[in-house]
Amino acid sequence: MSATTTTNPAALRRQSVRTSCVTRRRRSAKLAVLYLVIIACGVAAAVWSYHHFKPVVLTHPDFDPAAVAGAPEVDERYGYSTLTVEEGYRVQLCGVPANDGQTVWFNLTNPADNEVWFRAEVRDGEGKILASSGVLRQGEYLPSLTLDSPLTQRETPVTIRIVAYEPDGWQSRGNVNLNLTLYLNLE
Repeated sequence: MSATTTTNPAALRRQSVRTSCVTRRRRSAKLAVLYLVIIACGVAAAVWSYHHFKPVVLTHPDFDPAAVAGAPEVDERYGYSTLTVEEGYRVQLCGVPANDGQTVWFNLTNPADNEVWFRAEVRDGEGKILASSGVLRQGEYLPSLTLDSPLTQRETPVTIRIVAYEPDGWQSRGNVNLNLTLYLNLE
């Protein structure tokens, strides 16, 4: 059995080696468009992610310019004592601080052998910040804090929030809240 095919030699065209077939050109063009769309989507997703999930840059608080090196000498009637939060994290301050109605002499101290830096916030019963300090390094104390508005009541309950940091790394070492009562014009 033999197969015979008849072809018209005039209908046959020889393919040029320099050009590719039409099907291949169309397929290549479609792939190029697809790749460009994928790249454009990737760039758009990266730009959108950057703007919506922008990395937060930590801005640490400043050191307190009024900090004094050393430790204060405080009369015992002001209740100057040490609160040990954990090993290497102690806070010293007056439990019954003197004040003139607006300036309160807490004598907030960061002992020299502490392993933390800290700052303090004075808050009223509703959580509103009345005063705040800058960061105290080890071996520094802050004699007083000035309240944003003067005391109006004879006895004002406040919370002293101590916010501690790891030196140089600014990692949190925890917060401590101390409840005190400020007595107006205590000398």
